[in-house]
Formats: sequence, C-alpha cells, structure tokens
Amino acid sequence: MRKPDAQEVGTLIASECLSVRVRRLGRVITRIYDAALTPHGVSAAQLNLLAAIAVGDGARPGDLTRLLEVEKSTLSRDLKRMEQLGWIRSEAALPRGGRIVTLTPAGSRLLTDVRPAWEKAQARARAELGEKPFAQLRAALPSPLKAR
Repeated sequence: MRKPDAQEVGTLIASECLSVRVRRLGRVITRIYDAALTPHGVSAAQLNLLAAIAVGDGARPGDLTRLLEVEKSTLSRDLKRMEQLGWIRSEAALPRGGRIVTLTPAGSRLLTDVRPAWEKAQARARAELGEKPFAQLRAALPSPLKAR
C-alpha cells in the first residue's frame, strides 16, 4: 500500500475537516455581527462579554474565560479596552480576593441600545444559514448559560 502524498492529504483535510468549516463559519458570522454593531462602537466579542457580565450581575475574569471559552490573554486585553471605554469596572472581590468585573451605567446603556442592531444581525445570520441549519447549530451548541 502506497503512502499518500501531501497533496492528497491536504485535499482530504481541506475538503472534509470540520475544524476548517467551523472556523470559516465563525469568521462569516462574526463579520455579520461586527458589521451590525460597528455603528455602536462595539464588536461581537465585546458584546458577548458585556452580556455575560450583565447576566451574572458581575463576574470574575476566570469565570468569563470558562463561560465564553476564551484565552486568558484575550480576555485580559478585551477587558482592559472595555474598562478604558468606560463600559466596565474592575474591583476587588471580597472576601475571597481576586477581581470582579461589573457593568458601568454606560456599559448597561450600550447593551440595551445595541439590541436592535444585534437582532438585525441575528436575523441576517439566520437568513444566511437558512432556518434549519440555524436551528441545528443552536441545538448543537447550547447557550453558555446552560453550562453555569
């Protein structure tokens, strides 16, 4: 039996790999949301963080990394930028120590003001994918809130 060459293996991976497809899908969907959110000065990643912080009425950075499955360095950079923009504040979490991140009034306002743009992006993503695939993705990838 002959060993497959690099072109054959490359063709197999490029055409069959779920990771390639999911990463492409992620970029396509992120572009849809980012385009809708740009007029508000917020990205899809920042909006997800604002929402996660709001749901918990504040959150520890470690909890956010687990909930949203983001790298610690990425989260740290995003939180620093969001604090500079005045959307969040970081305070000492007593009695256990560490930090807790909460929304500022400006962050809360942004989250509520952006809802119509998010709804348009959600509708566009649904239209782009089709109703059935959209529902299948939502079922296959449950809300991170269910993992809490």
